[in-house]
Amino acid sequence: MRPVRSHFFNLSIVNPQGFGVEPAEKERMESERERTEQDRVEQERVEQDFLLRRLKPVETGYHRILRCMDGTRQSLLNQVMDWVANKSGQENLLRGNVYWFYGPPGIGKTSLAHSICASLHERKHLAGAFFCRRDNPNLSEPINILPTFIHRLAVLFPPFRIIVAKHFRDHSNLTPESMEGSLFLDFIRSLPRHPNHTLVFVIDAFDECGDARSRPRLLKVLTDAAAQAPWLRIIVTSRTEDDIQRFFGTLTRSSYLPYDLATDQDANADLRTFARSQFDLVASLWHLDTPWPKESDFDKIVSRADGLFTFIKILVLTFERCEDPEESLKASLRDSAGSTGLESLYTIYSSILNAQILHEKAEFQRMIDVLLATSPYRALCDETIAELAGVKPNLVKKWVDALSSLLYRDEAANRGIRVRHLSVYDFFVSDRCNYQVNLRDADVQLGIACLKVMTTQLRFNICNLEDSRLANADIKDLPSRVKRHISDPLQYSCLHWSNHLRFPPANRDQCVLALGRFFKGLYPLFWVEVLSIMGMVPIGAPSLQRLLSWVRVSISPACCQFAFKADPKWL
Repeated sequence: MRPVRSHFFNLSIVNPQGFGVEPAEKERMESERERTEQDRVEQERVEQDFLLRRLKPVETGYHRILRCMDGTRQSLLNQVMDWVANKSGQENLLRGNVYWFYGPPGIGKTSLAHSICASLHERKHLAGAFFCRRDNPNLSEPINILPTFIHRLAVLFPPFRIIVAKHFRDHSNLTPESMEGSLFLDFIRSLPRHPNHTLVFVIDAFDECGDARSRPRLLKVLTDAAAQAPWLRIIVTSRTEDDIQRFFGTLTRSSYLPYDLATDQDANADLRTFARSQFDLVASLWHLDTPWPKESDFDKIVSRADGLFTFIKILVLTFERCEDPEESLKASLRDSAGSTGLESLYTIYSSILNAQILHEKAEFQRMIDVLLATSPYRALCDETIAELAGVKPNLVKKWVDALSSLLYRDEAANRGIRVRHLSVYDFFVSDRCNYQVNLRDADVQLGIACLKVMTTQLRFNICNLEDSRLANADIKDLPSRVKRHISDPLQYSCLHWSNHLRFPPANRDQCVLALGRFFKGLYPLFWVEVLSIMGMVPIGAPSLQRLLSWVRVSISPACCQFAFKADPKWL
């Protein structure tokens, strides 16, 4: 056997795994891979930051604590997950890429949406969610939904992010406000490849967003996108508003799935399960014998709830905060006798008001007027509501505490006061309420109150700057000065006074006098100064334009000139 020559052992074998590579070369290759990965991550971060600035998405998402109770709505959730996963054997279900859940207020649409989002998230199918709210300016604007969804999809799917980022770089003047809805569809069509699995967008309480003109336009964009992209699904929950019903009525039944939650065959059993668990908590809190209440009373409550989970929630909150749950239960059953569903819910609301508001009824009316009239713009704290309503702060605090089953302080909104459920808002504007809010009149009185706050608190150099000519950027402690010197009622008034002013005949003279006081002297200049300090100067011109358009059609030219002390040509 011939000996093997030694130089054969000096050969290096190079392969992708680095076997046989010299240590220095292996280190260089590893370093190059790390640099490439770092560059990719940095590029991704830069693009995401860029899109965050340009798209201005709204912070909204699901909360696990707000899901349906475990063990309820399970059949419906399974049905939705099968639809998303395109499971075989679901021929009746697998039609269309849009699911519309609808039903009356209080039936559990929002809890269902949170549960659906949680299930989708666990399975990596959730692309994004938007929970609309009438009393939140960001969550009640349809114009915020598409940019938010585009941003969420850009975060999840890099090819989509690259397309969107390039488009925004190529169109430097494009803003969320100027975006055409069809742009979303263009982005989807431009994708070089599709996601590996189905992605779902969820919109909850769509009826609380926009109006009868804007909602159908957005639905058209979303349903068109879902029809073009087999990997994209859309889930919408809402009340049966006419415009939403009409839109879905224009679609072919094969393109979407409607689901009436009032017809859910498992709903009654789920409601009983939910009610029993909630009443057990009340019994534990009050050390009552269980089961509480007795079966006959429990059956009456479930019957009167008529599928409305909110009915049970409100009752439980009432029992938890009352002086005697047994007496409160008797009163609730007595007052709601002969009614079911929403009618029964309104009866409970009336009972709560009648039990808690015994005195200062005129003051309470002014407080609830302000609460509802300001809700589309911002949730206000006790003290701000008190000043705008002209009532004592301690009364507002007392009422909110006493009505904690209907109202609550939102910790995420600087303890601003909100209604617990949209049905509470609907109740206060209905003729079923002894304190019915006429929103038009409430707006007028609030607009006048805002003008009074401004004429009382506005002054030159309100933040006590050493040099009032300084630019905002040069004032290091400006935020603390604003908080110290510009009260919350004044901030709200400066931003929203013109949103509230109307000129119905009954209030015309009051409006003219309030405007006359404001426009007499330097108050408008001081108002502009506050807007500047708050970084809100752009709203000044639209505020005046809105006011002038109302004045022209509501008040005579002579009154206009008196109110504004201005050249008639300006009007």
